Amino acid sequence: MPYINIRLGDALSNAQKDQLYQKTTLFMNTIMGKRREVTVVHIQESKSYQWATNGLTLTDEDPVGVFVDIKVTERTNTPEEKAEMISQTVKMLEDVVGTIQEACYVIIDDIPANSWGYNGKTQSARASSTL
Repeated sequence: MPYINIRLGDALSNAQKDQLYQKTTLFMNTIMGKRREVTVVHIQESKSYQWATNGLTLTDEDPVGVFVDIKVTERTNTPEEKAEMISQTVKMLEDVVGTIQEACYVIIDDIPANSWGYNGKTQSARASSTL
């Protein structure tokens, strides 16, 4: 039940958004082993001037500011899977969005199973009910 929030300092076309939705969901399935049907991808767009790198506000001519926050249940992925996900996410962003800031961050948050849930049940409760 991963949740991925992609924040961008640029407006995207619907085609670009669709590519990010599809590719992110595919990567979560093929790299991270997560079920597609419960993978949520959220894209947030803002103006370039709402981003700054090195204390300097970005302009429309600068590479796009990007921050990706991926939430998964703790201990469900290996360090190698996470490294591959981070690498492929940055490549995907470059392919879909174009030139992005060097200070582009992809974070994978490992959330304890008792600290988040799906459909009203914590992940730990869901896991214990399937045993």
